[in-house]
Amino acid sequence: MLMTTTQRLFLVCVAATAISLAGCERNPKEWTVPNMTQLTPRLKPLFEKTKTVCFGRFLVDVPDSTTVIWGEVDIPLGISVYPGGAEHVKTLAQKFIDELNAGKAIYHNHVPLLIAADEVTEPPGKIVTGYEDFMSIKDLRINGYFRVADAGIVINSRPLQDDRERAIGEINSIARRLRLRTEDETPTEPGNCIENAFLPDSSAKNGEGQGELIRIGFRLKEFPDTHLSILLNPSNPHYGDSDSLEWQLKRLEGSEKSEDLDHPLLKTRYLRRGARQIHDWLNGFEALSHTPEQSEMYGIHDFAMDFRGVPSDPLKPHADVRMQTGVSDNMAGAIKPSLTDEEAIAVWDKITSTIRVRPTSGTAVKTSQADTPPRRPLGDLAATGRVCPQTGWWQPSEPGRKEGGGRQHFQAGQQMPHVVLAGEPSIWQKLRGERPSYRRATVWQLVEYGEAPPTLAQVVATDRASNDAQNAASQGNHDEDSAKKGGSDA
Repeated sequence: MLMTTTQRLFLVCVAATAISLAGCERNPKEWTVPNMTQLTPRLKPLFEKTKTVCFGRFLVDVPDSTTVIWGEVDIPLGISVYPGGAEHVKTLAQKFIDELNAGKAIYHNHVPLLIAADEVTEPPGKIVTGYEDFMSIKDLRINGYFRVADAGIVINSRPLQDDRERAIGEINSIARRLRLRTEDETPTEPGNCIENAFLPDSSAKNGEGQGELIRIGFRLKEFPDTHLSILLNPSNPHYGDSDSLEWQLKRLEGSEKSEDLDHPLLKTRYLRRGARQIHDWLNGFEALSHTPEQSEMYGIHDFAMDFRGVPSDPLKPHADVRMQTGVSDNMAGAIKPSLTDEEAIAVWDKITSTIRVRPTSGTAVKTSQADTPPRRPLGDLAATGRVCPQTGWWQPSEPGRKEGGGRQHFQAGQQMPHVVLAGEPSIWQKLRGERPSYRRATVWQLVEYGEAPPTLAQVVATDRASNDAQNAASQGNHDEDSAKKGGSDA
C-alpha cells in the first residue's frame, strides 16, 4: 500500500523520537485543515450518497447507510421521545408513582417519597414530584410525562427542594415547545435537534445554551466494526492544561514508562498527532493512533479529537470526538479492524470535516403563550405544604371557626399553609378573656381568580407617594413663577 506524504513524514518523525512529541509538534499546515486524506477506491462508493444529520445546534454528513445512535441528551433537562409510545409513557408515569408510594424517608418521620402527581393540560400529561430516596428529603426527582400526537415524552429533573418550582416551570416550558421531527428534517430556527424531536429556543433566553449536553454515535453499515461518536457539552470557564487531551496523553505515556519501559501501549503508532481545526472550532487537538496487538485483543485504530470551546457560547462548545475500529458487541479489539490505516484516516477526515453549525434564519418561539402556563381550573385542590399552583383566592375544607377568616389569597409559588382554628376556651381562659387556637393541615380549594386588594399599609404608602409628587409639582410651579417675576423686574 502506498503511503501518503503525511504518513511518510510521520514515520520519519516517530523513528527519530519514538513516543516523544518533540519532533512531531511541527505538523504540516495541511494537518490543521479539513479533508486531509483522499478516499481510497474502496471507500469512494461509501460516500457517493450521504445524509445530513442534525444534532444539537450542529450538522454532520455521514454515508447514507449509516445507523445513527443517540445517547444522553440534556438541554438542560433529560428528554426522551418515544414515537407511537404515548401509552408506554403513561405506564412509565404510573410505575414511577407506585415506586414513590412504596417508599418512605425513614430518617425524616417516615414521610412518603411521593409529594405530588399533578395533571397538565398543555400538552396533556402529568408531572410527578418525589424525594430522591429514603435517606434525604433535600433532593427531589421530578419527572414530566406527556403525550404529543401518538408519541410519548419523558422529561426528568433532579433539583434541590429550593429549586422545585423552577424545575417544574422548566419542564412545562420544554413540553410546550418540543415538536416531533423525522431524522432527515433540518430545522431553520434556533434550537436543538434531539432524537425524534426538535426543541426551539424560547424568546425569553432563559440561560439557553448554558447547560446543553448532546451525545450521538454513528455505525458504518459497510464497516460495522467502525464506531464514531461525538459528545458536546458546555465549555469549562476554568479549563486548564490538565483538562486537555494533549496533557492527558502525555501523562499516560509518562505513567506507562515509569510502570514498565516495555509496556505494550508504548508501542502505539501515532498516525497523526497535533493541532486540529474544524471551521470555527479553532483550539482543537487530535491524536490518531493504531494500538499494538495484545494477547487478548487485536490492534485497533483509536482516534480522538478534543476542542476546548468558548465558555457561554453554545455554538462553540467543548467537543470530544472519537472513532474506534475492531469493535464488536461494544468491545474494541474484539475483532480485526476492517479498515487499513489510510482508510481509517480518510473516513475520520471525511466525516469530522463536515461538522458545522446549523444555519438558522428564523426567530425563537414567542413566549407569550408558549411559556405562560394556563390557569388552573376553579375547584383545583392543594394540600397544606404543597406549593400554590395558581394565584387567587383559596378556601380551606376544614370545618370550624377560622382565625383570619376562611377564604385567603395566595400567590403562585407560595407554600400552602395550615389553617388556624379557634378552640373552645377553658373556664380559666374565659376569666382571662383568652381564646385558644391550633393549627391543622387542610386541603385548600381554588374558588376565585384575581389579585388581593391592597393592604392598609400599601394604601397609606401610595397616598403618601401621591401627595409627595403633588407637593413637588406645586413647589416646582412656584419656583418657576418666582423666576419669571424676577426676570420681569429686572
